[in-house]
Amino acid sequence: MKTPLLLLLLASGPLACLAADTSPPAVSPNFTWFDPADPSVAAIRQVGEQSISRVANLLIFEVEHGIAADGLSKTLEAVHLKNMVLPKTAAGLPRVTAVKRTSLGLRNPANQADAAEAAALAKIDAAIKDGAEVPTLLIQRLGPAAAPVEWRVYRPITTMPVCINCHGPRNELRPEVRDFLDQHYPTDNAADYTSYKWRGIIRISLAAPEPAATKGK
Repeated sequence: MKTPLLLLLLASGPLACLAADTSPPAVSPNFTWFDPADPSVAAIRQVGEQSISRVANLLIFEVEHGIAADGLSKTLEAVHLKNMVLPKTAAGLPRVTAVKRTSLGLRNPANQADAAEAAALAKIDAAIKDGAEVPTLLIQRLGPAAAPVEWRVYRPITTMPVCINCHGPRNELRPEVRDFLDQHYPTDNAADYTSYKWRGIIRISLAAPEPAATKGK
């Protein structure tokens, strides 16, 4: 049975100003794919999934609450400038080092995919086009085996109904939204979506837990 693409996560764009990794895209990263069911990456998967859910649910809540309380224009301005604190993890578990969202259709050029992220996007895009089962989670290990590494956990994101306020058909967007996009994102390529369409990926970067401190003799 195919896994449905409907995932309760917020789409990227002007509402995507997380504590993002804005480093230049890597040219040819050294990365390895891991099966999410592999017991050796159980802790990476656990922390990655939990962090993605926390970040996404918080953003959805803030957007929906903001629109209801303050209106779309003020919410757009507020979330556009938001820089979220990275999720905290318990001692002894992998540590979250970055959160990012990216897509094949960018709104913010700062969210351009690096080569490892592009590989994740390509996997999901190919599955959708082939009518195959869409992976709900992807795990990568970046870096050579003998060096400190970055682990990445990816999940596809779709346009939820609230996202259509800013990502829907361009000619149906409210004038204040179009004006905002023209001012802040003149090269926008992230409109004309409908609800529950694949939008891109959310990525959590993780570092291995710090070794426990040893007591002096």
